[in-house]
Amino acid sequence: MREMRKPALALLLLFGLCHIGFSQPGNADHPRDYSQKIYIIPVKGVIDLGLSAFIRRSLQEAKDSRAKVVILEIDTFGGRVDAAVEITDALQRIKPIPAIAFIDGRAVSAGALIALACEKIIMAPGASIGSAEPRVMGFTPGQEEVTDEKTLSVIRAEFRAAAEANNHPVNLALAMVDSDYEIKQAKIKEEIKILTAEELEEAKEQYPQEEIRIIKTVSPKEKLLNLTAKEAKEFGLSKEILGSRREVLDYLGLGEKEIISTRLTWSEQLVRFFTHPLISPLLLSLGFLGLLFELRMPGWGISGTLGILFLALFFWGHYLVGLAGWTELVILSIGVLLLFTEVFLIPGFGIAGISGIILILSGIFLSLVKHPLSAPRAHLIQAFYTLSFAIIITFVGIILTWKLLPKTGLWKRIILSYAETKKEGFQSAASLVSYLGKTGKSLSALRPSGRATIEGKTLDVITEGEFIDKDKEIKVIKVEGSKIIVSEA
Repeated sequence: MREMRKPALALLLLFGLCHIGFSQPGNADHPRDYSQKIYIIPVKGVIDLGLSAFIRRSLQEAKDSRAKVVILEIDTFGGRVDAAVEITDALQRIKPIPAIAFIDGRAVSAGALIALACEKIIMAPGASIGSAEPRVMGFTPGQEEVTDEKTLSVIRAEFRAAAEANNHPVNLALAMVDSDYEIKQAKIKEEIKILTAEELEEAKEQYPQEEIRIIKTVSPKEKLLNLTAKEAKEFGLSKEILGSRREVLDYLGLGEKEIISTRLTWSEQLVRFFTHPLISPLLLSLGFLGLLFELRMPGWGISGTLGILFLALFFWGHYLVGLAGWTELVILSIGVLLLFTEVFLIPGFGIAGISGIILILSGIFLSLVKHPLSAPRAHLIQAFYTLSFAIIITFVGIILTWKLLPKTGLWKRIILSYAETKKEGFQSAASLVSYLGKTGKSLSALRPSGRATIEGKTLDVITEGEFIDKDKEIKVIKVEGSKIIVSEA
């Protein structure tokens, strides 16, 4: 029996060792078993929250597919800093999948931050990177204002963190954001370094003068750093200068892998369009104009419907990118309700109307800022400018519509401007002429049209532009065709 047990025991031990070998954690879950997919993600145009949503979706897809590498093809003049920060956070979350930045144009401002958040930077001939000082658009076209120190400090920290996390020269990153940094290239004991003016002075105290040689000034004070592809490679920021995607893939040894090029969906393109810095104020202005024209006309018509549609498109786009939420929508809805209550139900214009306008403007303003209580001052100023532009465009539109449009040829073609005067032999209907000079009472608010009772009959009447409240004494001052024109008695 003992002899039979020995072979059985040996077999059991061998099976146990094999089982242990096949059930090691590395083989069970395959944490290092990445696919051969290469994700190419374009970072083109304005960096906005719509583009941020697209890039974050693409990065998550790459992570779920266990991609071998992600390549961001960057060509942008920058945009919203908060959108760039969202993208850099998403790049951190996909690690250990490496992210490569291929700058085939410009990586300016927010684009520079995204490039620094990648493990490697490769640039095409003629490409550039830098000039990332945060600025706010001014009222005058082309005018920009430098943001406050608090915002600048936050952006500076983001650039420093991105550079440190990916072993990029930190001083170069800081000089892109802050013009107070003076950066020099120096050789200290046979080692070439990129130093600030302060660091260079400290080095002079530690080393003999003959062991320190200043090669060149990389970025003078009061100037933002902007590097060409050649300069970026010389200073150690860019790994290589390559002219195409194929050269980048060959350089990385990825020529035979599966390439997946991500693209914006039609809905993402639509959202980016509606949240564009130029389209957003235009949607607001068209919405305001539609509602204002509707208030000047009896009943409800196409102008009011279009106004609400434009405002809905504005909120829909900003809701999908995470700017507007239910709070802003409720504030706007209450404001519209108060305004319509003031116009159609309450005589005159008072607290309800003013409160409605304030709530409408507040809801729109809050939908332009993400986290308004903790948002940088630059974002608040930008939202104020956007809302101000919308209001200015609205007033300009009103002036052009009421003053200039009636004089245009198009208006004369679609509107009958010929007057049927008594001199030409035309007369008003006898039943209406008889009301001339009569008095009555308004049955509804005349703004400027409405209904009134004259000599016991209910009639449609209109004023010459003045507003008359309900239950006011009125007098017929003119009859033109089928129109009875009245004024307050």
